[in-house]
Amino acid sequence: MAKYPLIKTTLKDRLLGGHYLEGLPLPSEPQLAREFDVSRMTARRAIDELEREGYVYRVQGAGTFPTGKRFRQGVFRIRPFKEWARHPEHRTQVLRAIEIQATPEIAAVLQIEPGSSVAFIHRLRSAGDEPLVIEKRYINAALVGGLLERNLASESIHELLIAMGVPLTRVEQSLEAVNLRQEEAELLRVPVGTAAFLMRRTTYSGAQRVSYVNYWVRGDRYAFQDSFEP
Repeated sequence: MAKYPLIKTTLKDRLLGGHYLEGLPLPSEPQLAREFDVSRMTARRAIDELEREGYVYRVQGAGTFPTGKRFRQGVFRIRPFKEWARHPEHRTQVLRAIEIQATPEIAAVLQIEPGSSVAFIHRLRSAGDEPLVIEKRYINAALVGGLLERNLASESIHELLIAMGVPLTRVEQSLEAVNLRQEEAELLRVPVGTAAFLMRRTTYSGAQRVSYVNYWVRGDRYAFQDSFEP
């Protein structure tokens, strides 16, 4: 009997049960092959079917991520941080800015070795006294010595990276609707389970991944719009 249906069913149960965290990759195909004692091809077939059914999506070189059965469509852009900071009523609070060791999941996204140094920046953006956006950012620390010593409440991280000699050449991002967990709900001062947007963004310098960030955005205070040639 083929083993891939069992793998597919097990992974689907984990995805629907929240076993895999939003924004972080699933175990790799070799890891799944070892876990289920099957060939890598069998593990890949199970992932292929989950992708076709909309449970996961692949990012080349980064891995396979949960979608929560969401479809991907459209074009959108986010205002640069410097434009946000320019508004007199907007403020940014730095909750944490520390150097940590990369977990296997973050290492896979940034294409570095697990345990490598990563700059972790956790910020909260507010308009007046109303919190609107949570940011959790992971940056390859080998590229950005001294970044954590800067005033990250008012300075654009992208502009700082460029000033440090790291040209930013490409951004990959996705946007989807999620229900807030307790940590994010408390920071945004809304009930647990409130609908919000989650944007995941990976920034490149050439072929090298520099930064990976998750933004949780209040759905009752934000709208995304764009214009483009049809």
